[in-house]
Amino acid sequence: MTPEEREELLAAHALGTLSAPDAADADALIRADPTANAQFRAYREIADLIALSVPLRQADPALRERVLAAARRGRRWQPRLSSRHAPVYVLAAALAVVTIWAATLQSSLVQLKHQTASLSAVVESDAKRLDRLAGATSGVQEARMLSLQLNSALKDEQSVQRVQADPKAIATNLDQTSASHGAGGQYLSSEAVGASVLVLHDLPMLPLGGAYRVWLEDPLSQLTLAASFVPDSSMGARVALQRDTRLESVKVYVVATSRADDPAATGPVVLMAKLPKRASTP
Repeated sequence: MTPEEREELLAAHALGTLSAPDAADADALIRADPTANAQFRAYREIADLIALSVPLRQADPALRERVLAAARRGRRWQPRLSSRHAPVYVLAAALAVVTIWAATLQSSLVQLKHQTASLSAVVESDAKRLDRLAGATSGVQEARMLSLQLNSALKDEQSVQRVQADPKAIATNLDQTSASHGAGGQYLSSEAVGASVLVLHDLPMLPLGGAYRVWLEDPLSQLTLAASFVPDSSMGARVALQRDTRLESVKVYVVATSRADDPAATGPVVLMAKLPKRASTP
């Protein structure tokens, strides 16, 4: 066996293209000849690289025939072995094809990387836009709430001024209780304005989160929440109460509560008064 024939045999054995008898002969040669063993290992490493570099898709069945044909056209000499031995040129041609496949795969991976980066940038941009939109929506809602609160405070202040400016407004002093601790005030009622005002001073300090509530009692002893407020820095307050013309109030209570956010919270009565009867209209 010439060196060229031995190389062809070992290359074909590395590619796994030998028949069983020829593979047995190649194994015997590899065991007996250290040089042949080294050549076979080198060819085997190349074959393993081919297996790792091939893209994960099924090759065209005609590919093998095209490779073999190209290998035959490129040879300058005729094989001395039988046709069942795959020549070493087949391995070279296969390596060339694999190189083209690897380059194509690398190009596809680069393109996929660019597409992924672009998609990530779009998703991040959309997320930021949604965050800005949510923030803007929250800001609009907060602005509307503040506008409603300001309008309500302005309306109450106008009622207070009109009631206090009415010379015919009826003033009723509020009675102290054991929880007053020096607090006092008046209940002003104006028929012309159709509203009432509580003018309070020296109210007891409230715990953090607390508030005062004003309850009105009707002739049927039913209580109605008329207002909820927090005193100013001097522990005073002017509270406007819109009159319910359907039923007259006979008593008023100013109650201290420790939880402004709890409608069911109760506390001590700080001030109270029995209200005069409403003047009948002719």
